[in-house]
Amino acid sequence: MTHGIEPLFPFDITEVTFLLPLPDQDTFSSTDLITWRARQLQKRMDNLELIEEKVLKARYKSIKHFEANHKITNFDFAPGSLVLVWNSQIKAELNRKTKPRYLGPMVVLRRTIGGSYRLAELDGAVSTLHYAAFLLVPYHPRNKMCVPVTTITGLGDEELDRLNQDEIEDAQDEDPDPHTP
Repeated sequence: MTHGIEPLFPFDITEVTFLLPLPDQDTFSSTDLITWRARQLQKRMDNLELIEEKVLKARYKSIKHFEANHKITNFDFAPGSLVLVWNSQIKAELNRKTKPRYLGPMVVLRRTIGGSYRLAELDGAVSTLHYAAFLLVPYHPRNKMCVPVTTITGLGDEELDRLNQDEIEDAQDEDPDPHTP
């Protein structure tokens, strides 16, 4: 452009070849060439409108396809559900291709007030971590089974509630409000 030369893009070539196919003649006389170019100019606006219509139609089709296949799902896992946990630690590693992307399966103990989940291993070990809902995906076992949480952990509802209360109290003790006197 600074040298007076316009860049040549692949869509320019496609557009030119789309406008009018070559005739079946081997040689052109000057009048044949002029009439052929005149027909190209006559069809140019119609062809450009056709191209614009096809591109617009393809864009809308692509949008519909994306919306149909990419939905935000909000799973509400019930206690006893089996889930997989996304292994977010491998995100920054260079050899992440060989690392497991998901950990588990793990059993949902309960959903906390903030929306995170308490999980346990299948051997009954209760995790001290709270897992955000976006890190969890449902685990689909080969056969449908629901595992009672008390069977795996050996903890009743009262003990699980006490665990949650202890964690809430610990969090309040660690993070005092700096605005209170």
